[in-house]
Amino acid sequence: MPTGTTLARLVDEFTANLYQHGIVIDRQSVEREMRDRIAQIADRLRVDPQTVLREHACDSWGRQMSAGVVDQIQSERLLDVAAANMRMS
Repeated sequence: MPTGTTLARLVDEFTANLYQHGIVIDRQSVEREMRDRIAQIADRLRVDPQTVLREHACDSWGRQMSAGVVDQIQSERLLDVAAANMRMS
């Protein structure tokens, strides 16, 4: 059974994992997106967001969510594209 976690911990895990891959992201944006996703999950489960965090989210959930983002950024070479666009400006 998951031990539960907090939104702050999930955001910390998410942003730390991205940072380890050289990606810096606005913490407030991550927090908003996670809050929205947790609310959607809560709605589907017909529980409140705190119940999702307490009973369904594990400590590594933030890192797991960020793994997909890192994969997408790397596979689509989004950082390379962003750097090239900045040089052109």
